[in-house]
Amino acid sequence: MLTVVLLIDDHRFDVVQLSVTTSVLALVLAITLVVLLLAAPISRLIGTAGTGIMSRVMGMILVALAVHTVLSAFGSWLKLPPL
Repeated sequence: MLTVVLLIDDHRFDVVQLSVTTSVLALVLAITLVVLLLAAPISRLIGTAGTGIMSRVMGMILVALAVHTVLSAFGSWLKLPPL
């Protein structure tokens, strides 16, 4: 709910834009709830072989995010143009 408070600015947006923002955030929360409720059946469906693959994929995503963060930090520190 803090995201809703941060994204809504009464002084800059009218009521229609505020309701659209709130509706989209509610939809995202509902999708997240469905995915979390279906996590156990999906895990059983994937099995142990799929779990190892998922661990490797998530590890690669984490490494890519870490490298991007470090390079962005060094770039801003050295005042280099963005990547």
